[in-house]
Amino acid sequence: MKQSMLHIRKQEIGDISNSTVIAINGDVTIDGEKYNTLLQTLVEVVRKDFEQFSSIAISNAKEELSNFLKQIFEKLARDGQIHLAEKFQKPSIQIGLHDSLISYMSSEDDNVKEYIVDIMIDRLKAESGTTEQAIVSEAIKLIPNLNRTTLSLLALMNLRHQIMLPPVSFILESSFAELSPIVNQAPQISNMDIDFISQNKFTRAITGLYPIYTLENHLLKQYDLYFRREGSKEELDAFAAIHPEIMYQVNDMGTCMFCYTHNDLEHWKFSDVNSKVFYDRLRARGQEYLIHLVEELKSKLVSFTQSEVREYLCKINPNWMAVFNLLNSPQLNHTDLSMLGMYIGSKYISKVTKKPSLPILSLANPISL
Repeated sequence: MKQSMLHIRKQEIGDISNSTVIAINGDVTIDGEKYNTLLQTLVEVVRKDFEQFSSIAISNAKEELSNFLKQIFEKLARDGQIHLAEKFQKPSIQIGLHDSLISYMSSEDDNVKEYIVDIMIDRLKAESGTTEQAIVSEAIKLIPNLNRTTLSLLALMNLRHQIMLPPVSFILESSFAELSPIVNQAPQISNMDIDFISQNKFTRAITGLYPIYTLENHLLKQYDLYFRREGSKEELDAFAAIHPEIMYQVNDMGTCMFCYTHNDLEHWKFSDVNSKVFYDRLRARGQEYLIHLVEELKSKLVSFTQSEVREYLCKINPNWMAVFNLLNSPQLNHTDLSMLGMYIGSKYISKVTKKPSLPILSLANPISL
């Protein structure tokens, strides 16, 4: 049964009991009065909207607000930043809070609700007056107008920029599989969705005669150590006999630069997926002398063709073909994401794959992703 604000002092929400003290996961406690004060702040922000609701809808809406605040506290507690919740009292925060709350209360999709909470937390963390704060504030205004299809479109376009970096290359296949909830939306994306994101500051036009590289080409560059045919054990053994250094560990896990791909140990691939990231790490470890050996080994593994990249991903999920057709289409081959679009697209990928969110500032240097 929906509970009214009269009973909020006795309410239990998940691991939170706010009779006098709120306890989150047994680790963090918050004064119950402070929680109620912040909850009342959320109510005040949307009080005018309540005038349009029935009494039952108001009760439901207040419970939604309580759930919103509970999720904020839980996520901030995990980051050790509970104190940031007090920023809700600041006018600069409340300006963007209204649309987020209305969107949260009206959404029936739990994933979208959690996404809205994550964006709001980014706003609490951002320093006022910074470009980061401006991007998040703009995102808060526009998030209520997005749906699963347009969010997926932004996420798919972000694949031109964002690189997944698993600790070992054989995990990359499962990382591509984790994108399936987004990939499965590709067949439903229409020209109307493309026009909508273009008209709402999520994209920028690419001027010039030549179109953006195909998605296949982007993937071949981003995963240049991965999208190669497997090498044979005999060939690797012969190379190791001349250059035993290839057996040196090249990361904190203690693995070398290659890994076997089958239990029979007859074929191998590189342990890393992107050469630039790999070489940067080797330089940081004082192992730049290994780079020319990686280049030699690369020359022994034939790179995939664009067709082979498509075939590889379509075996994971047939809807990848719709992704390639979409991103290579005339409607999008001269259109790229703005910083705002990259932020929202990247955030949605993190939400779907349950991976840590990426810092906004890293979006200006996509290879670091």
